[in-house]
Amino acid sequence: MGTTLRPDELPTGLVTFLFTDIEGSTRLAHTLGDGYRRVLHEHRRLMRRIFTRYTGTELLTEGDSFFVAFSEAETALHAAVEVQLALKQHAWPTDPDWSGPARPKVRIGLHTAVAEPDEQGYATSAVHRAARVCAAAHGDQILCTQSTLDSTVSLPEKTTLIDLGLFTLRGFDDVNRLHQLTADGLPRSFPPPPIQPRHHNIPADADDFIGRGAELAQLARLVEGHRLTSVTALPQTGKTRLVRELGRRLIPSFHDGAWYATLDGGHDPGQGVVAAMGLRGDPFRSPLDTAIEALRHKSALLVFDGTLPWHAQHITRLLGECPQVSVLSASSRPLGLTGEVKWALPTMHVTEAAAVLRRQATAAAGGVDPGDCTELTTFIDGFPPAVTILAPAISLYGPSRLMARLRADPLAILDARGELSRILDTACEELSSRATHLLRAMSALPAPAGVDEAERLCGGSAEALEALIELVDASLVDVTRTRDGALYRLPAPVRWYADAQRRAVGQAAPILPLKPTRVPLPRLSWIGTVSA
Repeated sequence: MGTTLRPDELPTGLVTFLFTDIEGSTRLAHTLGDGYRRVLHEHRRLMRRIFTRYTGTELLTEGDSFFVAFSEAETALHAAVEVQLALKQHAWPTDPDWSGPARPKVRIGLHTAVAEPDEQGYATSAVHRAARVCAAAHGDQILCTQSTLDSTVSLPEKTTLIDLGLFTLRGFDDVNRLHQLTADGLPRSFPPPPIQPRHHNIPADADDFIGRGAELAQLARLVEGHRLTSVTALPQTGKTRLVRELGRRLIPSFHDGAWYATLDGGHDPGQGVVAAMGLRGDPFRSPLDTAIEALRHKSALLVFDGTLPWHAQHITRLLGECPQVSVLSASSRPLGLTGEVKWALPTMHVTEAAAVLRRQATAAAGGVDPGDCTELTTFIDGFPPAVTILAPAISLYGPSRLMARLRADPLAILDARGELSRILDTACEELSSRATHLLRAMSALPAPAGVDEAERLCGGSAEALEALIELVDASLVDVTRTRDGALYRLPAPVRWYADAQRRAVGQAAPILPLKPTRVPLPRLSWIGTVSA
């Protein structure tokens, strides 16, 4: 039976849609035979009486299902609870051969959204969403979406809400947080909804992840032991793919999943979380408050890609008010927050970089495999931006000729279109004059520099320390830990760029007796922790 009501007789504005159907109705009908008609009619009579009492508008009755609209979410939830109690308490047919009475087990689903009816009723995806929520429920169970809960002033007496988590409903791409409503006298324990649970939104990559095994293992230990880990790197170094891969691997470690947000276009972390988790926006509170409310009692990993300094205050609130949440940040600079673990992404191992270069070059050449690229990646120290720049050039020159041209004038190849300069110019813009001087001076050194050399180049230990920290934070140096301290070296493309800058400004090459440093330098490797 469908509705014959006029649009002005139907709820409008914020409407709660309620769907019901009988679980196992086919088997019940087969078992009861002609007796099923009486059970079905009694089921309809009980439910109609309750829906009418709570001012529900019956829109469709088909077979064993109801479709009802309510102008208030609260009355819809009251009706749902009373329906289940009435069905459970009613005297249904029995038989000595049956394990129990022939009681129809009804599943109920509710969803609330803004809707405007027309002559045909409601033409909105919210109706389909409510039907999918009902399909996700089990017999005797009431499920509702977060929007229904948000639209409810108070719950029926002696009822309990159980947050079942995030799910993807059939036919919808976004996520929905489903809640189970139960009451005294109703079952509480059910199997999980028979739909896909949503534990993350991390997008799949187009190809396999290559290398970085040691880095992933080390980062995983850091994230599991600290609540804020910042991965810093230059553009085109693969930090986005790295944090995505790590996020996917850490999903089992967080009960409520891992959620990835790109903080570009001026988005703040709150907006990122709301979009990532499919939370419903609230016009009366900020996205950050909405995110905090959803995560306050959740164990989750938030992966923020492209964090900026002004995001620090938002992340501080998230961590402060959501004690089981951890944050993995990817950016060009650390946030500088107390307790933050800084992790500067090193250049790739040359064999791993060779595999990446070979794949990129094959793609650029329309599937033609250039063969082994290890000699090229060894020459550029596995520097990822240079790998990306070289990939299309291999198809033009071939590996051997390209290698010869690189040896003759590396910047003529790597910076032919200004790509390398754009990346490194941006990184150097925020350096202090002391750090810029040290970078250019190190470009002329024939070997990695230790703390002793940095002190001589900067004119003092305090200045050297600050300048080295800047270069590490900007991902312009690679750090090698030794038994006695640390050694700092510029990846070859950075060295060539910095040396060209040094010559352009007329900075003299330093004259230093280079030897390994003997001064220990804790926390100046590519892992560091910011303390108060």
